[in-house]
Amino acid sequence: MNGGGVLMAVAAAMVVGGLGWIAVETAVTGDNPTTTEPGDSSRVAFLDRGDCFDAGPTFDEDVDVTVLGCDGSHDSEVVWTDSFDTYGSEGDAAVAEARDEADDECRDRFAAYLADLPAGADVELRPYLGDGSHHVRDHGADGRSWTVACVAWSADGRFGG
Repeated sequence: MNGGGVLMAVAAAMVVGGLGWIAVETAVTGDNPTTTEPGDSSRVAFLDRGDCFDAGPTFDEDVDVTVLGCDGSHDSEVVWTDSFDTYGSEGDAAVAEARDEADDECRDRFAAYLADLPAGADVELRPYLGDGSHHVRDHGADGRSWTVACVAWSADGRFGG
């Protein structure tokens, strides 16, 4: 066996051996590759930053909403959107991991949003998570791609109008 073959075998063994200890990992990319216009219908998780809609008092990630013009009356505004991947977990554990990542990212973005609102505004955060149905593979680990929309919901009235 030549020296190159030994090096390749050692490198392959290191890669294969390393797969046993891959930690759960998330990567936030900072983008959500969608474009929406007033009148479009979509799941909230796939809306764009700055989109406005009416959600009503219920919080349902599985319902489509209609995008509204933000100059008119509405109760919800998308503060931030993103897509990210999770690796190292499956099933309910993958959903829980993605929900934690979405909640953390949304809380950070929402704090900055609240700082720009008038004191006493009754607005709450609603992180809408996409279904994670797009499977990805990176460095030998299976993962899922997710989208999230961090939404400000007006509990005491309406935005715009």
